Amino acid sequence: MSRRVRTAWGRMVACRPMAVLVPLVTVAALAIAGWLASGIVTVQSLAAPSRIGLLSPPQTIIVVLLPLLALAALVSRRDRRTSPAATHGEPAATHQGPAATRLATLAVLLAPIVLPWLPLPLPAALLVWTGPLALAWWFASVAYTYADAFRATWAALRLRPGFGGQVGERALPRLIWSPSRAPLAAAAITGMALVAAAWRMGPQHPKGDEPDYLIITQSLLLDHDLQIENNHARADYAIYHRAPLPPSYLARGTDGAIYSVHAPGLPALLVPGFAVAGYRGAVATLILIAMAGAWLAWWTAWQLTQDVVASWVGTLATVGSAPFFLHGAAIFPDAPASVFASLAVAVLVAAQGRPDRGARLPIVSTCAASLALGLLPWLHTRYAILSIGFGAAMCLQIAARRDWRALTAFMTPASLLAASWFGFFFVVYGTANPSAPYGAYTQMALAHLLPGLPGLLFDQQFGLLASAPVLMVVLVAMRRTLRETTPGTWWVALLVVSLALLYTCVVGAYRMWWGGLSAPARFLVPLILPLAPFIALGWHSLQTRASRHMVVAMLVTSLALTALLVYVDHGALAYNMRDGRARWARWVSPLIDLSGALPAAHRDAPPIVLRDALIWLIGFAVAWVLWRTLERRGRLTPLVPLVTLAALLPAASAMVWLCHGVGGLAPARSQVLYLARRASAPADVLIAITRPHVERTRTGFIVELDSRRAPSASDYTVLRLDTLPAGRYRLLTDVRAPGARFGVTLGDARTTRFIADLDASAGHASLAFDLALPVENVVVKGSREAAEGTGRTWVLADEVSPPPAVPPATRAHPMGGSVWLLPEADVYAEPGGVWLGGDADITLGLPSSLPMEVNLRAGAADVAVAWSATDNGEARLSAGETRTVTMVPRHGRLRLLTRGGFRPSQVSPGNKDQRYLGAWISAPR
Repeated sequence: MSRRVRTAWGRMVACRPMAVLVPLVTVAALAIAGWLASGIVTVQSLAAPSRIGLLSPPQTIIVVLLPLLALAALVSRRDRRTSPAATHGEPAATHQGPAATRLATLAVLLAPIVLPWLPLPLPAALLVWTGPLALAWWFASVAYTYADAFRATWAALRLRPGFGGQVGERALPRLIWSPSRAPLAAAAITGMALVAAAWRMGPQHPKGDEPDYLIITQSLLLDHDLQIENNHARADYAIYHRAPLPPSYLARGTDGAIYSVHAPGLPALLVPGFAVAGYRGAVATLILIAMAGAWLAWWTAWQLTQDVVASWVGTLATVGSAPFFLHGAAIFPDAPASVFASLAVAVLVAAQGRPDRGARLPIVSTCAASLALGLLPWLHTRYAILSIGFGAAMCLQIAARRDWRALTAFMTPASLLAASWFGFFFVVYGTANPSAPYGAYTQMALAHLLPGLPGLLFDQQFGLLASAPVLMVVLVAMRRTLRETTPGTWWVALLVVSLALLYTCVVGAYRMWWGGLSAPARFLVPLILPLAPFIALGWHSLQTRASRHMVVAMLVTSLALTALLVYVDHGALAYNMRDGRARWARWVSPLIDLSGALPAAHRDAPPIVLRDALIWLIGFAVAWVLWRTLERRGRLTPLVPLVTLAALLPAASAMVWLCHGVGGLAPARSQVLYLARRASAPADVLIAITRPHVERTRTGFIVELDSRRAPSASDYTVLRLDTLPAGRYRLLTDVRAPGARFGVTLGDARTTRFIADLDASAGHASLAFDLALPVENVVVKGSREAAEGTGRTWVLADEVSPPPAVPPATRAHPMGGSVWLLPEADVYAEPGGVWLGGDADITLGLPSSLPMEVNLRAGAADVAVAWSATDNGEARLSAGETRTVTMVPRHGRLRLLTRGGFRPSQVSPGNKDQRYLGAWISAPR
């Protein structure tokens, strides 16, 4: 502890006893709460929900205690300086109210964290504040308790800014609060954040449609054309994408060549950057475009509101939203389209700021808007809606001013780009129809609007408002008071919102409204930046503290969700399978079924999605009404919104569960975390929180991994677990139906052999099996008799290994008389064996550690295969050579490294196989 902090505490001790006792109690309570929040709470099973806990050793409290003591000392020092008593030489008392009030406030703040650790019968909804959500609440509690310390630290960095042109003398406030410098600060912050995000999320990119756009870029750069068949045949994509990449097309051109179904606009923008630095250069190009969008969002918001704070709110709400930010450095056209559309909105807003209709519009900005709108359809055909809408609005606005010079300047570039766009389709496909690349294939139908529209807005995995609720603030800009005070601006806002609704309906009519393999709401990203000035206007028009508290809560939630999706697991949480369970919802609350309490368009019918969304919206509306009522009575303190939101989350979740007729407990993930932590940190403290049900488990600390069965009668999956660490397990069941059998496998693919096969009709329905690797998507399938029988099926962990630093296995593949566990990448399973990828590092899971003989065979190229296990070895194989070798796995794991490889498409004429293969491995007959 520094000398300054020790001196502050020394002076504090010299004060009245309560002035010392209350801060010490506060620090101790927060430290213990932080210790609890970092622990794991789980239950023994769904059938026996007795809570157990796992805490780090008590000495770790000191790690939390020291920074809290420093914060408390800062608060004490500030209180002495600002207290009137201090000016008379008397000891200063705190200005946060009486000691009893402060301690009661602390108890209310920490109740969500402490309650799950108390031996009380609690409903499942109150267990939501465990895991990462508990840590998030603890940080919020610390921020509230020591807000004065953070204010003092901020005051040391800047002087108080003035909004009348007088700005503080430090560099930081000049950047943030000066209208001339803040747009540059917004662009710089966006650039640094996107660079960090691109580095953090590197393992997730490029995926989905990204390689398809990059291969067009390479075709433009290498061949100076758009014909991509030769680029795929040469595997030009191998420098950024290891997996095979077939051409993405539906209809050939009139010349018989393959042209990508994706528009060439984005690849053309990426050519300079890709030519300089390859894939990284393409990412850098997109980051620069996003930085320009952030600059434009802040500048437009300032032009509309003349309010620095409102401009920052509008910029953070849009640029910082998960849909835009996650696509800002991804190879998709949506973020650039959002920047181009926002340029048109900026020109419209700037024109409204010129009340003199005789004043001429700047030609440069008019031409820039024309070029931006003309380029939109080149990025994607669906953007033609925005191009036509904004273009018509600008033409009407310019014509109303009778500025024919500006109208000509606007119409000329846009007309040329539109004519060339239609000409492109005519030259390549023989028709000017923009749908020609899709041939006879179409996914557009009004019937798709029924699931698509609620999904686009509210779906927990892919919805816009579900991932960025702060965007709803734009509706505030449509209020009647704004229409009366700023009619010109109101009409621009109405235009943007109307175009957004039209575009959303068109996208919702597309069957694949979720956008394929991408981050949330990809198809709606072009709408986000144009909303920035109107979100700023909505904030600027708020007159009540209750409303501002709600907007701040929505903004903090949106930014926190963006940070969560970027940071956790290198961005893997942002990419979901269409199973109706958002990965981030399962991560933040591992003990309860938070994903079951959120709208899910891929799980429920559209009316149910709307009902679930309405429950949450009503909850927030009730919270606002409560805050507004307390504000009128002068009782709205910052503590009230915090406590209200802490109660709203479990209350709304419980209401949705009640409507679905399900319980809120889903402990499998928390049980897996509990098992993995017990294996990796044996010094942790085990706690039996509630009395164990001894009839279900041998001791109070053994968990039974279970899950609810799907309601479908035709579903033979009786148990599903997202993950399991490596270890030794047992499959158990209560089912005793004749002919009932169970099999353990990975994934939903059909298999001829299971990792473990249990005959449930036997007297002892238990089967042990080993997992040499951590695995994903563990599935227990049953026969018809097993699926229709009554009883439970669960998994017990007899021994869990510390988590090895290897990719998890995602597939089970029969090899000879056993089943091997295969990772997702660089392994290609086929009947009789597997192909190892070329130049790859692969770890396989085997059923035992006994010596085994395998056949290694090279393909059409020389290859070296090295193995690292109990014994190490290497085999250098000539093309076509086969060799039998003996390998001894270590703990059931076998690491294989290949050097060299070939692509069948490049060595065999007519072969379409573009996999990069190293060596074939199989078990001897």
